[in-house]
Amino acid sequence: MTTTTAPVLRLENVRKTFGRDGVVLRDVNLDVAPHTVTALIGASGSGKSTLLRCSNLLEEIDDGAILLDGEDITDPRVDADAVRRRIGVVFQAYNLFPHMTVLENITLAPHRVHGTPRARAAQQARDLLERLGLADKAGAYPDRLSGGQQQRVAIARALAVRPRSSCSTRSRLRSTRSWWARCSMSYGTSRATA
Repeated sequence: MTTTTAPVLRLENVRKTFGRDGVVLRDVNLDVAPHTVTALIGASGSGKSTLLRCSNLLEEIDDGAILLDGEDITDPRVDADAVRRRIGVVFQAYNLFPHMTVLENITLAPHRVHGTPRARAAQQARDLLERLGLADKAGAYPDRLSGGQQQRVAIARALAVRPRSSCSTRSRLRSTRSWWARCSMSYGTSRATA
């Protein structure tokens, strides 16, 4: 007997244009199942990052629907900030705060946005850093880290809020994808990457 699990993230006939002739996404359909890693592969400029930005409501779609846990998050009445609290994002440039330590970068959203007590947020961040091989970097500032280390800190920051889904762009290195998989699976997070 097989059981079918509803997707965490579902895109239905998503269409996005920029200008009159700039169709970037044309009727895209995608299901991201729980506890999975989904990779979007395509040429530069093919719309991978735009699709992820639409999935997190950083870009509005022109047509179609995006569902998170069965809820249509593209409905204009939906609170976009509430949706974004449920989706972790690692941007191409990582966007770590340079004036904050690694630990402060990771604990900021759990503590300030989600109300997690500071001590518990710090412990969860340390656990993530341990899993990512960065336990000794908790007190370091981003400019003292290599690019790969910065990317892993950004992964930890995205997962620290225990999102239902997480998205990232430019996960080129096989080792980085394995870090994502190792951490996101244990957190029950599904992930799409472009």
